[in-house]
Amino acid sequence: MIFEYILNGSSASFAETAIVIVFMAVIAFLSIMLREYVRACVTVKLGGEAEKTLNPLKTLTGPNIFSVIVLALFSVSWIKPKKPVLSAKRNALIALSGPLTSIVIALTSMFIYDILYIISVNFYVATENNPIVLIWISMFFSSSVLVNIAYALFGLLPIPGTDGGLLIAQLFPEKIREKFLYFDKFSYVILLFIALIASRSGIAGTVLNAVASTIETPFLSLMSLIFPVSQ
Repeated sequence: MIFEYILNGSSASFAETAIVIVFMAVIAFLSIMLREYVRACVTVKLGGEAEKTLNPLKTLTGPNIFSVIVLALFSVSWIKPKKPVLSAKRNALIALSGPLTSIVIALTSMFIYDILYIISVNFYVATENNPIVLIWISMFFSSSVLVNIAYALFGLLPIPGTDGGLLIAQLFPEKIREKFLYFDKFSYVILLFIALIASRSGIAGTVLNAVASTIETPFLSLMSLIFPVSQ
């Protein structure tokens, strides 16, 4: 499985584990930046106000840095969304834009990973040498798959402080919605507790590995047809 290396860092050296953690931190910030940009574009398109920017410095906010730290510690995390102030239907679309962006990034990263994997295998068969550079580039994209699956799944939890919470809140009458969103102020404690339980119980690794493997199988089969693996 392509994610066992990441999810089971004990089998790797300290240097290798450190590199993977750096990969995941960089990927997390880039993913957050793209999510915020897409979210801003959707908000403006639906008539709201938002700043559309790909400035990485705008990503280095307290909540986003906290999100990356939680991801490094527990393998799962969330990106705290800004509350939209449009109609319920438009707010729901804005809330969905975040997880959908993570899913698109994960699928794109899987596509690139599979191509690099096939190239690496063919290179090894032809030369009997491991293409170290390709292997680490592949690790970068496999890490991207893992990070974005984590953001998508955890972000869809129907809990205040997540896109899923914002999404389900739009289904409630206004008074109930306000009471539900009131608990947003406690979201860090609630979500951190859930992340800790999911990580310590092994649920996080099991779910992420299962989802990633489910995505990997058809992608790799398709890529093998397009780019045959040497025997």
